[in-house]
Amino acid sequence: MEITLSIPFGYEPIDEVRKLLEDFRDMVNFCVDRALKHNVTSFAKLRRLVYEE
Repeated sequence: MEITLSIPFGYEPIDEVRKLLEDFRDMVNFCVDRALKHNVTSFAKLRRLVYEE
């Protein structure tokens, strides 16, 4: 079992910050989706797969 320390934080509800966080979420979801579809298990292979997109 791995223990992960997480720290909650708040931020001003500025549109630019919200857009940045939404874009990051979308990029992570895109990478996870591609990794699952192509059965990729390493960072290097995933990077090669999604880098151009």
